[in-house]
Parts: sequence; structure tokens; C-alpha cells
Amino acid sequence: MSPYNRTSLGIFLFVGAVSINAVKDGISKLLSAEITPVTFLSIQYMFLVILLSIPITLYFGRSALIPPRPWLQLLRGGSACLGIGFYYWSVHFIHIADAIVVVVVSPLIVTTLSPLLLGERPLGARRIMAVLVGFIGVIIIVQPSFTGQTPGYLIALGSGFFISFFYLLNRKLSQESPLICSVFHTALCASFFLLPLLFFYASPIHQSQLPLLASFAIFSAIGQIGMIAAFRLAAANIISPFIYAQIIAATAVGYYLFGAIPDKMTWFGILIIVGAGIYIALREIKLEQNYYIINI
Repeated sequence: MSPYNRTSLGIFLFVGAVSINAVKDGISKLLSAEITPVTFLSIQYMFLVILLSIPITLYFGRSALIPPRPWLQLLRGGSACLGIGFYYWSVHFIHIADAIVVVVVSPLIVTTLSPLLLGERPLGARRIMAVLVGFIGVIIIVQPSFTGQTPGYLIALGSGFFISFFYLLNRKLSQESPLICSVFHTALCASFFLLPLLFFYASPIHQSQLPLLASFAIFSAIGQIGMIAAFRLAAANIISPFIYAQIIAATAVGYYLFGAIPDKMTWFGILIIVGAGIYIALREIKLEQNYYIINI
């Protein structure tokens, strides 16, 4: 597969993954008054461990269950848990809209750090501007008030940093093992972090909740597989700005599940994000094509 086709597919998979994550988040919101974030995260990752352990053992052997570079794998799993956990924690102090704006600084962090930590080609000035324009689109959609408590903003910023490191580690570890094993290793290491917390923050599960929880687990699995597959194909600083697509998907989920009708500003913000995303994608594909032609 040529480099620009890999990049295109990576962007497509990442947009699909974050859109599916928006559906998963909508399902979790339906049960958020009854089930703790730790329980949701445990279901998300432990379901993957159970689901993938048997096919990996049968196809690759039991040795494939042991993650290569275990400390980095643990750091990746921990970053995923802390990124999501800090986001849930932050909304106890600040509005959800404020938390979203602070958390989605992650593409800016990844864009800055990926050349230093991963040796990736830095983004040019025009693509950095497109990332910033996309960020402005997010602000227009969520319309933050910034009237919450200061600790909440610091916690949300911590969430953005942990999510950034999760993306960077996904890219760094992307070629260490086959895709299905990589997904399993992430889930396994995340489960290690969550297991002690379950003793303190687990919530009881009732039979009436099982259909929604099953849907949550399935969407989580698909989203996780799609995201890790995306980082195997494209550079972290290229695909991470497309996390803004999750805001658009969340708007659609909010309308479908909760009857939240988007206003004019929301539509304006969506147009800005879509325009910025299309520009980044087309610009990157063009650069990859030029690089491929020069080097064949």
C-alpha cells in the first residue's frame, strides 16, 4: 500500500473510531446516574481482554498474550484510563462544555511532541493553522462559559495530556505486534490499573441495564480496534486533529438520544471543523503523493 493510501485509510479509521466513541459515550450518559466511570472503564477494557484472549491463544499461541515492552504497554494502558478518568473527574467541578474545550487541546500537544518523541515530520504552518481553526470550531459548538472551579480546569488539562500520551504511545507501539494483539495488550494493561479501583468505586449492575451495557461494550471494542489500527497506518500528528470529528458525532448522538437540537452556532462550528479536517486530509495526502513520487 502506498504511503498516501495508508494515510487516507488511517484518517478514515480514526474518524470512524472517534465517531463510534461518541455513540459509546451517549450510551454511558444514559446510565451515568447509576454506574460509576470506573465500572464503565472496567467493562470497556475487560470485555476486550475476554473477547480477544481465546482467538489470540489459538492463532498466535499463549506467548502472544504477554505484551512486548511491558513498561511502555502499561504506560499506554494507564494513560488511556487516566485520560478518560480525569475527564469524568473534571466535570464534577466545571461544565461539560468547558471540560471538552480543555481536553481537546490534545491534538495541539501531539502536533508539538510527535516530531520530538516519535521522529515524525513536523506539520507545516498551514496545517497547524488548520488544526487551530478546527479548535475554534469546537469552541463555537460547545460555547464554554469558563465559570467553573479552577481545579476542574487543571484536571481537564491533565486529561488532555494523558490522552495525548495515549495517542503518542499508540503510534510508538503500533508495529510491535499484530493488530489484535496490540488491542489486547492495551486492554490488559488498562485492566491492571482498574482492578484495584473496582474495590472502592464499583457499582452494582442490574439485569435491566445489561442490553445497554452490552451495546456499550461492543461499541467500545469497535472504537478501540479502529483507533489502534489508525495509528498503525498514519502519523500521530496527522490523525490526532481529527478527534474534533467526535464533537460532530456527539452532536448527532445528542439529537438522536436526548432530543438536543443543534442551534445555528453549532452548525457553523461543524462547518468549520469539517472544512479544517478536509484541508488537513487533502494537504497531507498531496504531500505524501509528492514524497512517494520523488522516492520511487
